[in-house]
Amino acid sequence: MTGALIPKPFDTVIPVETINFYPDKKNSEFIIINKKIKKNNHIRFLGSDYKKGDKVISSGEIIDSSHILAFKTLGVNKIIVKKKPIIMFYSTGNEISEKINLPDWKVRNSNSHYIKSLSKKTFFEVIDGGILRDKDDKLFKKIINKNFKSKYDIVITNGAVSTGKFDFVPRIIKNFKLSRHFKGVAIRPGKPIMFAKFKNINQSFFGLPGNPISSAACFKFFVYPYLRTILNMKHERPFKAKLKNSYSKKRNFTRFLKSKVVINKKGALEVEVLKGQESFRIKSFTKANAWALFRSGKSAFKKGELIECFNPLGS
Repeated sequence: MTGALIPKPFDTVIPVETINFYPDKKNSEFIIINKKIKKNNHIRFLGSDYKKGDKVISSGEIIDSSHILAFKTLGVNKIIVKKKPIIMFYSTGNEISEKINLPDWKVRNSNSHYIKSLSKKTFFEVIDGGILRDKDDKLFKKIINKNFKSKYDIVITNGAVSTGKFDFVPRIIKNFKLSRHFKGVAIRPGKPIMFAKFKNINQSFFGLPGNPISSAACFKFFVYPYLRTILNMKHERPFKAKLKNSYSKKRNFTRFLKSKVVINKKGALEVEVLKGQESFRIKSFTKANAWALFRSGKSAFKKGELIECFNPLGS
């Protein structure tokens, strides 16, 4: 049968469905074969797929279903892996609410649900820590101290990271002993982003801006690459597409733009910068299928130029 060992001295297999019985199947004396018989027909040799010492998966690759198939076929039952990084995520602000019916001054908490949904498609886990209110600075300090003793790898706050009256996050974080940190980057959206690596503790902090698209862009271009780095994964490579519509920006800022990539009639990739690039506009984000990267040092980009593009996180 299929998959059985071939006993010696036989060196070929003829499938029963390719033969005719003579004079008939019930009273057969001979079999008739209408094709030339080749040596090693329908025989699979040991080591013809994987050989001893062959690499099944490289360090830094994500294990998917095809790797599981290979492991089980080869009898590999245990491998050394890195655990999924665990992110503790906090929203901030008196105006943030989980309720459906809101007064005019309240805002529905969408950012934490967006970030958490990404973890279902990727290689990290997000735990929603809830909402920190405007005067919860002392509570936030206690939370950070508590998290030092926890299983969490990264703490992320959303909002309270700029220069407003109740933006307490940078002040509290800077009170801790830090080995590395930065606050504010020449990008849009997401200029107020903050990062800190706690000294002598294997935990990090990201402070993301509160506007939804700023938060999404900073997670994609700061948190996500950081996660890949600590997991020893290769850096994500952009693909290039021809700019469909001219675009201009401030020279000294890098822009991450919600964009639409299509294949034109000639089979080439084209990227269109969508209308509605403000960091509070979500409609254009739902229509986008790529982030287009417009680097600093240049202000005018002409139609037809090749632009670096990135797939949306979780696509």
